[in-house]
Amino acid sequence: MSPMIRRPPGIEISLLGFLRDGPEHGYQIHQMVSDPAGLGLVWNLKQSQSYSLLAKLEKDGYVSSVIQNQDPHPPRRVYRLTATGRKVYLEWLTSPVAVPRLIRQEFLAKLYLLKGERESIRLLVDRQTVICKRWQAGFIQQSARFEPGSFGWLTFQYRINHNASIMAWLENLQTEQPST
Repeated sequence: MSPMIRRPPGIEISLLGFLRDGPEHGYQIHQMVSDPAGLGLVWNLKQSQSYSLLAKLEKDGYVSSVIQNQDPHPPRRVYRLTATGRKVYLEWLTSPVAVPRLIRQEFLAKLYLLKGERESIRLLVDRQTVICKRWQAGFIQQSARFEPGSFGWLTFQYRINHNASIMAWLENLQTEQPST
């Protein structure tokens, strides 16, 4: 039996995607994450936060790093994805998000990192649609427990409508896949 691999929480795991094709230094990773035409649209990450997250990912065994001399400039740290990091990243990349609020950042990060892999995008969207349908059924069931017009009912009406919007967006993705 293999030991359980702990996955980094949240969108932070997307940093591993910038190492998928090879080693990068921390500043370059931060620049890619902050790209105003890319993930910068959904995730505002300060440079110090990037370095802190990379250090945590290294401590947890998802990346390794080496100091690279670059005379006459100061040395820089170059990060590489470990086998464990690659495995965890690929599992994350192809899994739907667990709660609706993660669509805005984490799901969009997955779409961005899939970079036009049409079949992978289609599978991810299909999986997410199944999850959204489960959410919708649960929201409708929970809504029925409240009297119409009550705060609980209003809250679940919001969730039902928000989730319906997500499902309509996912349906559009199936026909108009992003070209990231």
